[in-house]
Amino acid sequence: MNPQLEARLAGYKKLIQGRLEEVIRKGEPVSLYDPMRYALSQPGKQLRPCLLLLSCEAVGGDPEQALDGALAIEVIHNFTLVHDDIMDHDELRRGRPTVHHRWDENVAILAGDALLVLGYALLARVDSRHLPAILRTFSSAILDICEGQALDKEFETRVEVSLAQYYEMIEKKTGRLFELACQAGAMLGGGEEQTSAALACYGAQVGRAFQLQDDLLDLLGEEKTIGKDVASDLEEGKKSFLIAHARHTASPAQLMTLAALTERRPIEKERLTAIIALFEEIGTLAAARAEISRCLEKARSNLKVLPQNPAARDLEAFIGAIAERTF
Repeated sequence: MNPQLEARLAGYKKLIQGRLEEVIRKGEPVSLYDPMRYALSQPGKQLRPCLLLLSCEAVGGDPEQALDGALAIEVIHNFTLVHDDIMDHDELRRGRPTVHHRWDENVAILAGDALLVLGYALLARVDSRHLPAILRTFSSAILDICEGQALDKEFETRVEVSLAQYYEMIEKKTGRLFELACQAGAMLGGGEEQTSAALACYGAQVGRAFQLQDDLLDLLGEEKTIGKDVASDLEEGKKSFLIAHARHTASPAQLMTLAALTERRPIEKERLTAIIALFEEIGTLAAARAEISRCLEKARSNLKVLPQNPAARDLEAFIGAIAERTF
């Protein structure tokens, strides 16, 4: 990673994590607040709040003035993770037991609900000049994210999901929160409408690339690196880019082989190796990498509206960091 970007993100993360530890002050009932603290206590990548602060600074704003917005987006992101883990039956998140696995599903549902409310409480602290627009923007984005999760679950029971349908789903489920982070950062930094719109497009493309990488890492990553079970998407019947592309590109013989390799659970290492080789043969892995590159180039083109300053250069360096992502 670019040293300047790495230093800036480290500073942001330290600030964000320090404040996150202060946002839940209550102790009782412990069945609510302990799981909430647990969800927030294991620092993730914190890319979304960092992008919000970086976007704020890139348009000439003071990141301190956008900190409540950054905290809100991180808390709301964790709300989505707690609920997604329940729906996807995941046992690991960031390398440790998920909230519902450590406690139970009822506790996790309530903790997730409370995290969403806490996110809105943090939003209520932003500068009153920006508050109505920020609330509208966040509410619209969160509804889109819920729609994306609903589509993701619906797709598990469908035999066919087109690439267009897949892209619609990830734009809502994953890309929308990245888009929100960059748009809200620009708004809180006092950016003009055109600049905020360009940064929103930047975030949407970065988020799309990020999800495509997640699809690849689910197949090619290591549990200790990605912090969750390898091949969990395949085992849950997720219609990832890999499945959608293969179904519309592979020969009938290749499709029969893919079905035979993925029909039994769990997917052990030997079959996973065969699945990877088949996706390589079909051209699916190359197609995913090509689409990631296209998205990141499109993201880069949206930075042209920004003034030349260190934060704007770091947004461009962020594209390079995403391109090299292995986590």
